[in-house]
Amino acid sequence: MGRTQSNDRWFFSYLPNGMAGGATSPLIPLFTRVLGGSVADVGIVAAASSIASVPAFMGWGTLSDRLHRRKVFLLIGFLGLAVSLLAMGLSRSVADFYLANLLVGVLGAASAPVGTVIILETTKEKDWAARIAVFSRIGGIGWVTGLGLGAAWLVVLPLSEGSAMRGLFFAGAALAFLSAALAWRWLDEPEEKVERRHIAFVDQHWRVERMRYLPMRLLHFLDFRNHVHRRRRPSPTLRRYLATVFLLFSGFTGFYAVFPVYLRDVAGLSTSHVFLVFIASQVASAIAYGRVGRWVHTIGARRIQMYAAAARAVLFPAFLLLPLLPGGLGVVLAFALLVHAVVGVCWAAINVGGSTFVSELARPEERSSVLGAFNAVQGFGAILGPIVTGALAFAFGFTVGVVSASVFIVVGLAMLAVTVPERISDGVPSGA
Repeated sequence: MGRTQSNDRWFFSYLPNGMAGGATSPLIPLFTRVLGGSVADVGIVAAASSIASVPAFMGWGTLSDRLHRRKVFLLIGFLGLAVSLLAMGLSRSVADFYLANLLVGVLGAASAPVGTVIILETTKEKDWAARIAVFSRIGGIGWVTGLGLGAAWLVVLPLSEGSAMRGLFFAGAALAFLSAALAWRWLDEPEEKVERRHIAFVDQHWRVERMRYLPMRLLHFLDFRNHVHRRRRPSPTLRRYLATVFLLFSGFTGFYAVFPVYLRDVAGLSTSHVFLVFIASQVASAIAYGRVGRWVHTIGARRIQMYAAAARAVLFPAFLLLPLLPGGLGVVLAFALLVHAVVGVCWAAINVGGSTFVSELARPEERSSVLGAFNAVQGFGAILGPIVTGALAFAFGFTVGVVSASVFIVVGLAMLAVTVPERISDGVPSGA
């Protein structure tokens, strides 16, 4: 390809955006409670951005490809996040907050399908992996920095908890506005365009795990144009695997819908401690990404995903021990940090192993559409999981809610073990 290396400076426009996400994401369930919402409301609000973002990804990505424009959608995403966070900070009721989360699902999704594509359109193919690695690190560092900002903010400011949370939403909005300003100044519209449908590149670089389905970058999305003239349907094995992914991510996102509330309301941690617990997971995940590729090569993508998901099915209920631990708050916090760090390592294995395995199951000519479906079913799981676990936690207590998340995972693992073979592959995907 005849692309020339572009200035990478625009990558750093994602840094404040990532900080805004990290500083506010753990607040979503906690602020729902501050507004008077029940645990069931927490699950409904947590699912709101997923309900909106799954179709929004398709719409924004398709529109970007048809118009052959990238920069405007990046700006819409950054400004949309800023406006949505501002609306969250101004919310006076759970209904207001729910609508603000729907808004971030619609508008914030605009930037996700274009960031990686811009890199592909401005870089020689041999340099794709290296530049995306840098890009992913910048976004991830922003996220972890935002978590640290949130922890410090809630400790230092002499405000009530509700006021401090509102202020953090406003700070996140300012950071997202800054991202839009930097992108406007630093990013030029790519001159050469790529056809996303023909790209089989598998992005396996560091990706932070969010409590909601709203990734900072997304190369492949579910595009129905890919299915209109298809003569061959995806194999039964592939369809069964996508069903297992739906169940696994229902469990993952269902757990995280209630987890921050459980840490504060039951385990006795402060809101700033909750941020520290999430920092432990993200840092451990980032460190593990460098090793997971070797694990996948040695153990196999399917097995590494199964082992990591099974570990989570055990580790999630382990947090139910927190209120029972002797030794006071310090012991409780140390246990939560350690266990959640291991949970973060599991995420690295699940993310890399899952994307590798689904690409191996797909025929070369359908990898782009299959990876889009893979991303979409994660989003569908992020709708079902939070609603179910929130409702169960409300009706029967946090123990049932947390265990239900593990049940989703166990059922998904059973399906993966019984119905999906070790490997049906046309070869290791390019870019892996």
